[in-house]
Amino acid sequence: MADTHPFNLVHYNKELAPDLEKLVTPPYDVISAAEQDSFYRGHPLNVIRLVLGKQFQDDTDGNNRYTRASATLNQWLQDGTLTRDDQPGIVVYQMEFDRIEGGRATLDGIVCLVKVDDYGKGKVLPHEKTYKGPKQDQLSLMRACRANMTPIHGLFGDEEEVVQQLYARTILNPPDQEVADANGTVHRTWTIQDPDTIAAFVRELKDKSVLIADGHHRYETARAFRDEMRAAGHGETGPHEWVMMYLTSMSHPGLVILPAHRMVKGMAGLEPTEMLRKLDPYFYVEEVPFTPDTRDTALQTVLDRVGSYSEVGGKFGMIAQGKSCFYLLRLKDFEKAAAEMDPEIPVPLRGLDVTILREMIMFHGLRMNGDNFEGHIEYAPLVRDVVDKVDNGEVQLGFILNPTRVDQVQTAAELGHKLPHKSTYFYPKISSGLVLYAF
Repeated sequence: MADTHPFNLVHYNKELAPDLEKLVTPPYDVISAAEQDSFYRGHPLNVIRLVLGKQFQDDTDGNNRYTRASATLNQWLQDGTLTRDDQPGIVVYQMEFDRIEGGRATLDGIVCLVKVDDYGKGKVLPHEKTYKGPKQDQLSLMRACRANMTPIHGLFGDEEEVVQQLYARTILNPPDQEVADANGTVHRTWTIQDPDTIAAFVRELKDKSVLIADGHHRYETARAFRDEMRAAGHGETGPHEWVMMYLTSMSHPGLVILPAHRMVKGMAGLEPTEMLRKLDPYFYVEEVPFTPDTRDTALQTVLDRVGSYSEVGGKFGMIAQGKSCFYLLRLKDFEKAAAEMDPEIPVPLRGLDVTILREMIMFHGLRMNGDNFEGHIEYAPLVRDVVDKVDNGEVQLGFILNPTRVDQVQTAAELGHKLPHKSTYFYPKISSGLVLYAF
């Protein structure tokens, strides 16, 4: 099913190990403008210059964030800042992190190349819709740099832990790289170059389908780049046929999905009362009032009430700019709501919270649609970030929802249906800068 392959790993020179914390970043799509600036100031060799370069007013077709990233990558490879392993290998990548509910956990898997395939062939399965803007951005970067800067996170079935056992002894040894990020997550890597062990990985993974967990834009970019290279006469062999992925077991106990709470901004004439009136035939609405002194208690009440519906679905919290209350929205009738949804959505997926919120609250209550959706929605995994942005006037509304479960993601992928944008927030995020694939 999924074709995997070792590669000649590119990584920072080991002499820079003491500075590694100052050199790596999260994936590009979770870096804010302030964080980008901080990474730039933090160290002249920070990988931010490759994954999310700055834009300037005088940029041209010949001098822009993509051409600068390409020049920087080539310079770092030439001067030894980045080194390329002489032998192909695969990388064991482990993250040790704080659970939201408390305690530490680990997630581990392997980084290798995966053959780029079209969706629908049963090899690589998506579960989320994508935006045009990020795909164009990533395609421009790949054209200029001919490299994958950050592995795409993919999931595969390994209930009997056969693949995990292949690297179980490896992670008992001191890691080749180790670094803690700003969230306290410790990232560790080990490189395996033994041909027999690599062959065992390839053999075990060949019958697996890969479900994209994180990195849909980057995978679709890899497909677009492959098609461009083929059209340019480069054939169906070569580095453009592969993409770097981080593969973890779908049943790994350290696999965590956080909710991707929604925020609405920039909607002219948005009036929460009018929106709630439109939703009245479909939702029970309850106000949870608060004063400055009782706000945290009220918020916890909302979180507890929403969380109690994690297995049932159809219950959301809402906060509106300028209001002294939270709102609880609970779906009255699933069948009635499902009848109003896009008929192309498979019936098993119409009861998912991300589907209900998009189809009924966003589209029906707020009159949003495919034309005005992009640019008006922000996402955050932490409720406090949502509340702060509403308070600061950065957004107009915030919606609190339960996380999408792995089994729901798998169902969507197997049905060939893409869930709404950012239906999942897999945590923690793999770092950019520890593992690179330069063609």
